[in-house]
Amino acid sequence: MRGYFVGFGFIIASWLMCGSTVAIAQNYSGSESCQGCHQEIYEQYQKSGHPYKIQAVKGAPPSYPPGTSPGVPHPPHDEDWKTISYVIGGFGWKARFMDQEGYILTGENRQYNLPNSNLGKDAHWVAYEGSELSRKPYTCGDCHTTGWVATGADGPHQDGLPGIHGTWVEPGVTCEACHGASAAHVASPKEFKPTTEENCGSCHSRGDPNQIDAKGGLIRHHEQYEDLLASPHKALACGTCHDPHKSTVYQAGGYLGDDKTCKSCHQNVEIKLAAKADVACQTCHMPHAVKSATSITVTFAEGSVQKGDLRTHIHRISTDPDWKMFTDDGNFVRVDEEGKAYLTLDHACLTCHVDKDRKWAQTYAKKVH
Repeated sequence: MRGYFVGFGFIIASWLMCGSTVAIAQNYSGSESCQGCHQEIYEQYQKSGHPYKIQAVKGAPPSYPPGTSPGVPHPPHDEDWKTISYVIGGFGWKARFMDQEGYILTGENRQYNLPNSNLGKDAHWVAYEGSELSRKPYTCGDCHTTGWVATGADGPHQDGLPGIHGTWVEPGVTCEACHGASAAHVASPKEFKPTTEENCGSCHSRGDPNQIDAKGGLIRHHEQYEDLLASPHKALACGTCHDPHKSTVYQAGGYLGDDKTCKSCHQNVEIKLAAKADVACQTCHMPHAVKSATSITVTFAEGSVQKGDLRTHIHRISTDPDWKMFTDDGNFVRVDEEGKAYLTLDHACLTCHVDKDRKWAQTYAKKVH
């Protein structure tokens, strides 16, 4: 079941109820049916990462829209495209692979990381879930597909592949994954309206929404909802800053820009230092403190800090030199007694000012505004 989260622009409502695949499929019209009336939005969405969360491979590399992902040139070294059924992702950050029976390949060199110019890293292969070659069932359809019904090991299985423990109406996150099954709307557009309530948090989250999961000195990926709940912006809907039909990567306009977001609310906040007048708000308040696929170690004057490939949505910066961003075991972002999370100065300042130290950052950060 795909659910809407409580409050902050998210409504609790379940619109995917477990039942027979046939019964559910009859309520869906398919994303192609949206194109006729919503052509511009459809074209924008097709260039986002959502439709490519999982796509079938038919003896050739997966395809992505021009100007977006450079693609996945080949599968793991001991496979070829004829032995791969589906590719998971491949847009923006990384790709994983499913074998002919629908199982996800795990082990050494099973994950393909796309090039990342911000981190200065070329495309490369890394291990996925340990170094031993193995495979695991595909159970990720709730956030990778549209109309997912989890069925377990006994099936039925999508495409008859035993490794896929469920079925779907469409691969990828298509229109009806967010707007609900819309066959009735297509048949009678004025009488039946699809939902427009946000449900981003149902996928852009992990586990307990009151905890921000971390690993290796960085926030784990798809934690944006938890970030937001622990930030000063917990009352804002995602659409305040994002166009959900556009990608936030490949210069596609998914982020609406500082002028339409931060500056529209924080009109009285000024950057006092002339040298920083042109710095975007997200540079300091949304540093790359999250890892999806890859990261680097940045060394500054008195130590080092991890820099990931995604921006955090915590926003709030602490200038307290004693505040630790992560719990002692490194598994979560630390929060105070009010549930507020804070970015530390090493992430906010010292991934850029590598010749400086925390004492300098503490003094300098207070002067920026």
